[in-house]
Amino acid sequence: MYEYKSQQRTLEFGGVKIGGTPGLAPTVLIGSIFYSKDKLVLDPKAGDIDKPQTDRVLTEVADMSERTGLPSMLDVVASSSPAMRRYITYLADKTSMPLLIDGSGSQDVNLAGIEMARENGMLDRVMLNSLTPETSNEMYRKMQEAGLKSAVILTFSKDAMSSVAKRTELADQILAKATDSGLTNLIIDTGVVDMLTLGLACKAMQSIKDKLGYPVGCGAHNAVNMWAGLVPKFGKDAKNPALVGSSLMPVVLGADFVLYGPVKHAGIVFPSVAMIDTALSGVLLEKRIRPDRQHPRFRIG
Repeated sequence: MYEYKSQQRTLEFGGVKIGGTPGLAPTVLIGSIFYSKDKLVLDPKAGDIDKPQTDRVLTEVADMSERTGLPSMLDVVASSSPAMRRYITYLADKTSMPLLIDGSGSQDVNLAGIEMARENGMLDRVMLNSLTPETSNEMYRKMQEAGLKSAVILTFSKDAMSSVAKRTELADQILAKATDSGLTNLIIDTGVVDMLTLGLACKAMQSIKDKLGYPVGCGAHNAVNMWAGLVPKFGKDAKNPALVGSSLMPVVLGADFVLYGPVKHAGIVFPSVAMIDTALSGVLLEKRIRPDRQHPRFRIG
């Protein structure tokens, strides 16, 4: 069912394994925190947060990860350098989950996060989100100087929006530049902006795994965020089923990770993905191959 020409890479990042053969390796779930209009954020410029509520959310996500057997990471979103520094410093002490530094395209904000991670001695569990065709040579140089080893590659551009082949080419090109800059832990986000590109992103995942063997995934929740007719036509009760459905599609098609959107959705996404991971492990029964005891198959029954 899942056969690729390239050997599949399994990376270890911040104590989390990511990549490999679908059905054997649990899907890594990445939730966003401190994003725009997140109620945990009191002042997005200064980086003030509601600490008791943040701690509660972190505990809930960690508990869901433990109960399902699905590894968890956090996509730390910030709109200013001071905010990113405060977020990274706070999370360094409050969770052992790997962190994605997401400055929403701002080089200065991303560099502030990388520098703060270096000062906190935690470069081994932070990952830049993301490297794109627009990432500057200066950014590559500064990442190398800081000693950063991990990044998400976003294979998305205006030209690649409607082309699986171009997304695969972008992955190859950015991989070459990233490895030349000393980055060794690289995962590939195939880029989703709406429902149609979710389909293309999933097809690109398969192409990239086949050609390059690197861990792949996507931000499937963006398809729901951009669905203008969802609530007007089907009501608010349709939002959660749509969110879960969007996150399950890439998993079924071989994703190694999924960015599922705000961490507040962990309670509905983790059990659903754990069920699919368990079902996919059944594909290997005929070959008498079974996942290890940490897999959702042995946690959720």
